[in-house]
Amino acid sequence: MILKRLSNYIETHQYVAESRLLSTFHISREGVAPMLAVLMQRGHIKKIVNTRGDRLSAQIFYSWQKDKMIPLVSVV
Repeated sequence: MILKRLSNYIETHQYVAESRLLSTFHISREGVAPMLAVLMQRGHIKKIVNTRGDRLSAQIFYSWQKDKMIPLVSVV
């Protein structure tokens, strides 16, 4: 149930920050990571990591891809 809601949320918004998912669904970072890994394996969700240099913590985003693809993590 929660996997479907996460998938629908990302599909609707197309590009979502991990912090937005954490606050919207009231789950911890440790809880959301395995769920999103499962969704990424299904092929529509892509993970993007923005490193922002060495002084700032990395930002994580998830985007929806219309066509199925190989699970992918992009580091910017």
